[in-house]
Amino acid sequence: MGRAQLRGLMPLLLVFLFVSVQAESIVESNTRITISEEPVFLNALDSNADESLVIGDDGVVFVIPNDNPEDSLKLDSITDQDLNAVDFHPAGNAFIVGDSGRVLRYDYQDQRLSNVSGTGLVEISTLTAVSWNTNGAWAYISADSGRIWRFRSLADGGEMHALENTRESPVTSIDCHPVIRLCVVSTELDGIGIIDDDHEITWLGGSAVIWNDVECDQGNIPVCVAVGSNRNIATIRLDDSSQGESTLDAVILSDLSGEFTKICGHSENRMMIATIPFGLIDHRPDSEESFPWYDHVDVANQQLDVATRPIVCSWSTSEAEGWILNSRGDAINFIPIEIVDPLLTSLAGYALAVVVVVSVPGIVLGLIFMNSPKMQTSYNRWRRKRKGLEPTLKDKREQRKKRVR
Repeated sequence: MGRAQLRGLMPLLLVFLFVSVQAESIVESNTRITISEEPVFLNALDSNADESLVIGDDGVVFVIPNDNPEDSLKLDSITDQDLNAVDFHPAGNAFIVGDSGRVLRYDYQDQRLSNVSGTGLVEISTLTAVSWNTNGAWAYISADSGRIWRFRSLADGGEMHALENTRESPVTSIDCHPVIRLCVVSTELDGIGIIDDDHEITWLGGSAVIWNDVECDQGNIPVCVAVGSNRNIATIRLDDSSQGESTLDAVILSDLSGEFTKICGHSENRMMIATIPFGLIDHRPDSEESFPWYDHVDVANQQLDVATRPIVCSWSTSEAEGWILNSRGDAINFIPIEIVDPLLTSLAGYALAVVVVVSVPGIVLGLIFMNSPKMQTSYNRWRRKRKGLEPTLKDKREQRKKRVR
């Protein structure tokens, strides 16, 4: 079969192989709650095992019980500055940073906010990210100027130092691995960097992408993941050995839809990528696999009002259930799509799979056969042999000998 014939077959093969294949949601939503009776604009969220802390413009802070978001609590504000980032300390408290150098502490025991002293170095900066290092000894705080500081509280105030080798574009996110003693920095124009245990920054590349967010695995997997513009996703494999050979591998997930805006840790080896339009993508950092989880078309059909606002973040309450919060304070649940009869559905799925496995190769072979004269000639000769119409090889040799004589 010639190259031209193969080229002519390719569109037909693609039609048969990919017809009726489309991305569908794994989950659906049937519950919506609003955490605030007043208009709010929320910017960031961080979760631990029990609760989520969400912060926003005009100094608003909410504590949301992970299992019961309807019991969320608005904390008494101590600033009217916009708050931009939040991170839980391993011991349970949290740091919150915002405009005009605001650094707040959340005390989980009495659920109160307080100002953090000793942060004079950042008092005129717009702070964009915060993350506690692995053992919780230092907090890394960044600004839209590209600068990064390390801070720790002391009995007589605080200790703060600027890191060297920073860049000039805004830092969009910082996250530290809970086991590997490394932190990852994402920026708008200068790519992705690593902060080691000595507070030194090494830049890994990726400056061609606007990186929006970064999240490290919540378990032992030595991986952090960053998401950026044009559906870029970067896997940062961490190495805290003396050689320090951490690597960055960035790809474009062209098969998935939407722009990637946030990435939220849900459990070990599981993250959720938030998209615009409103949707979620399930990402597994160890295998670098991504799957559609909640498609924006389905969200719009089920929760239209919520889907018109961007996602702040999401969290899980079980393997397939959880919540999504948008910037206006609307939270919707996600649950597995209900199957009316699991037995019938599984049997139907199995039957369909068998039909596809059997029929698609048959169709492909049939198309190849119809476009190959040589194969058709060989098949006809075989048929004639079976019916006794075609002489055998032995008969042909005897006939050839007679002609020679």
